[in-house]
Amino acid sequence: MNTWPKWLPYPLSWIRAFGLTYIFTALVWSRFPFQHSDSVVAVLIGAWATVPFLFTFFHWVISSVAKFLLTHLPAYPKLNPVRQYLTDRWSGSERSHWREGLNAFIVSFVAFTISLFVVSYLTPVPSKVDADYARGFYLLRKNLLRLRVELIPIGMFLVSAYLYQYDLWARHRRAVKSVAKTKTPGPGQKKKRSPTGNLPAPDPVEQELNKLKAESGMNQMKTVRREVSSVLDIPEWYVFRSGKSEGPYTKLQLLEIQEITARTKVRRGLTDWRRAAEIPELETYLTEK
Repeated sequence: MNTWPKWLPYPLSWIRAFGLTYIFTALVWSRFPFQHSDSVVAVLIGAWATVPFLFTFFHWVISSVAKFLLTHLPAYPKLNPVRQYLTDRWSGSERSHWREGLNAFIVSFVAFTISLFVVSYLTPVPSKVDADYARGFYLLRKNLLRLRVELIPIGMFLVSAYLYQYDLWARHRRAVKSVAKTKTPGPGQKKKRSPTGNLPAPDPVEQELNKLKAESGMNQMKTVRREVSSVLDIPEWYVFRSGKSEGPYTKLQLLEIQEITARTKVRRGLTDWRRAAEIPELETYLTEK
């Protein structure tokens, strides 16, 4: 059971918010103090334009490292949770990298705008005209402007965390609505069964929600119903396609994702490549393409 408070963003949302706030603030402060010829708006636009590319690059680097670890992790049972998390969280396509960059742009723009409005409302600053006529107003204006500069990144960090959490929640809702349609068979359709025909097929809703939980940093996942014997179906199978190795996959993923045929080359762990038809335990996981 997930006991994480619903009103509190997940750990990954806080980490992403901190990284975004730190990078955006660093980009803006790299031009500080502003010269008379500098435009604050131009500096902000430059920071917003840079953030998507940086986050896309960072996401690609982390994804590449995770895939490297997946192919080099020892086949120890204790490492199966790590292997499963890396598979669920970092097995995305190039589209997921650009989505992270686009999210960073949207979140940074909205979070900065909200923080600027709230901080400006809470810390009213005397006008420059009043500051020129009275030294007390001048010092007050100077201190309040410095306070604004310190409060805006804090507000941006808090707002960004909740915006990232909202993104996870929205994707969660979309996933439930999209995959729930496949649970009820249409007229004349039979309910999908597992390869053995004895147990129900894996619940696509639970599979998609597990992946979202992995992305959010919550490791307490709901067990997905799948066709297994007394031995845990762990991701240890690799598929040879287009001249390269892909994986690891579970036996069920070989059927549902890779759709292997009798002639597909596969291997288990670091064993030799073999045709899928030559491996008896994969007989019920072959498609008839």
